Amino acid sequence: MTMIDDLRDLANLEGDLLVIAAYERLGIGTHSDEDNFTDNIWAVGHLAETLAWECGGDSPRYTHPSCKDLFDDVVALGRTICPGAWDYFFSVGQRDSAAAAAGW
Repeated sequence: MTMIDDLRDLANLEGDLLVIAAYERLGIGTHSDEDNFTDNIWAVGHLAETLAWECGGDSPRYTHPSCKDLFDDVVALGRTICPGAWDYFFSVGQRDSAAAAAGW
């Protein structure tokens, strides 16, 4: 992966989060399931876990200085939409990535 790939992936992630934020404002995907999670919460959780997995462990992803601001913006946006889900699933992704890097 190159720095350009990382920037592209972060921009796509930001776009996905902006769509979820719009859904929240419009009341789309806001009905709770049997676990009391909405479709939007699950989507935010998936994106948080994926991002954490990609940049965790020994991964060089998103470490280029030009990625820092966009990475920070993406994390802030995820936390704005659903702070509990973002933080929980991001930590799960970090934990799993570190475990995989250590050989499980």
